[in-house]
Amino acid sequence: MSITALQKVSLIGVMDDKEAVLETLQAFGRLHLIPLTSAQKELEAVSSGRGQEAVDALRWIMACDDQRRPVKDATDFQTDQIVHQALANRTAFREAEDLRSALIKRIKEVEPWGEFSFTDLQDIGDQRLWFYIVPANKVPQIDLQHKIIEVVHQDRYRAYIVLLSPEEPPADAMPVPRAHIGSKSLSELNRELERTEILIEDLEQERQALTKWRVLLAENLASARDRSARARAALETADEERIFLLQAWAPADKQDEIEALAGEMGVAASFEDPDPGEIPPTLLHNRPELAAGESLVEFYQTPSYRDWDPSVIVYVSFVLFFGMIMTDAGYGLLLLGLLYLFKRRLTGGETSRRLFKMAVWLTISTTVFGVLTGSYFGITPSPDSLLGRFKIMDLNDVDTMMKITLTIGAAHLILANLMQSWHASGRADRLQPIGWAIVVAGGISTFLGQDTVIASLGPVAVVTGLIMVGVFASDREVTSWKTAGLRVFDGLAALARIVNVFSDVLSYMRLFALGLAAASLAETINNLAGQLQEAVPGIGLLIALLVLAVGHMINIGLGLIGGTVHGLRLNVIEFFNWSLKGEGTPFRPFKKEETGL
Repeated sequence: MSITALQKVSLIGVMDDKEAVLETLQAFGRLHLIPLTSAQKELEAVSSGRGQEAVDALRWIMACDDQRRPVKDATDFQTDQIVHQALANRTAFREAEDLRSALIKRIKEVEPWGEFSFTDLQDIGDQRLWFYIVPANKVPQIDLQHKIIEVVHQDRYRAYIVLLSPEEPPADAMPVPRAHIGSKSLSELNRELERTEILIEDLEQERQALTKWRVLLAENLASARDRSARARAALETADEERIFLLQAWAPADKQDEIEALAGEMGVAASFEDPDPGEIPPTLLHNRPELAAGESLVEFYQTPSYRDWDPSVIVYVSFVLFFGMIMTDAGYGLLLLGLLYLFKRRLTGGETSRRLFKMAVWLTISTTVFGVLTGSYFGITPSPDSLLGRFKIMDLNDVDTMMKITLTIGAAHLILANLMQSWHASGRADRLQPIGWAIVVAGGISTFLGQDTVIASLGPVAVVTGLIMVGVFASDREVTSWKTAGLRVFDGLAALARIVNVFSDVLSYMRLFALGLAAASLAETINNLAGQLQEAVPGIGLLIALLVLAVGHMINIGLGLIGGTVHGLRLNVIEFFNWSLKGEGTPFRPFKKEETGL
């Protein structure tokens, strides 16, 4: 785990070669460009064209369940035509679905009235039909004097009544407002629904046919975005008559490659190390199997260039914390099976493959902690069984679990402070974190040791650590009474973090609390299903199975959310708070896009 050393690269070339140089550098994909001029106003004036429409078209095609074999030959491919067809298909499909929903609703409203169609007014003596759905308890309230009514249909709850009148009856003519059922008959509505469903099937087949162009469309989009990126880069160089200057940050170990590339392009290249006042972007570098830790770190905060890379520690601790929160072997094995069932869909790109590997370890961690706590879909095996012998932790043993989680929290914060001290440069920056590490170690020793020698040494360690924190709170030189007072103030301000130490260690109690909650909910679901099976003979078995399926799905969902949110929170808030000093900017390489298809 490391932060890659960078160099500032300056490339000087002829204006006529600028576009070719940018395209070559984009293909090289190892440079983080440094804007030398502002290009925002110029880029705002450039029309986006059909870019967003093409993105929407591709999303619509990719969302289709049945994908055709992709076409790789671009001879007959026309971007505008495919985009137009896809968007037209999407519009027609959505309109047809809306119409189908409206027709289904209308048919449901009209069915109780039966099959009828409106005739000419003169055929029925200029009488009009007015429809009412009257609740059964309000039927006796109808005043039948001077009214021509007909009960078309009636059930236990309501009566469907037609009133004949040349004009719309007043609002108080019936106990309820009149119903609006439209002018189309039931048979006509059913025919229209059938035509709409056939249209939807045709549109779905048309959409499936369009999926064969997905790869070419994605490549075209990537090419368009690459051109846009080159346009921005061209506006952010420093140009002087026939010469242009381009600057970028590049990994120091790529100097030979960049020099060779510059020679091929016919441009001059110079390299220099970052000045102390400069803050280069941060490029994290880890082994492929641990690279997902970079995504976890950058999700919240990118370390400063002169800080250290916590990716591996965050990766390992997140996997452990997630398993402690889920803590069920049955859930872990189920999720592991689902991961491998959908492996092809989940490993499309490089980032997806990283996250897939991490997800596998998360499920393995869940399984291991489930075995250690003896939880299999909320069922605890008997102590004499093979699985029961692996149980070494009891979630219901509050005292023991509190000690375990607080010890984990203390160890995590001690590691954070030691890592900060290891990578610090100044004396105060090195010794103050060591003081805090001693404070945390002394506090947890006092809590765990009880009446032992360790417990008696704990307060001594706490006091020693606090003295170190106060003395080495800053590197301010004492040259006068004023600077002495400021130095004392620095020490007191630093000691105020003792409250943070206490609260941050206690935050790790959530590992135990959430694990216990998940296990208790799983056990409750099982008990409820058993009670239902006994209470309702026969069909009770089906009800119990439904309760088990739905209940454990909800519990798994809550566990996934809790494990992700709280597992990350303990790293990016508590751990980062004690291990990282500043925030940097991520290294964004100027490179061509990949379609991932």
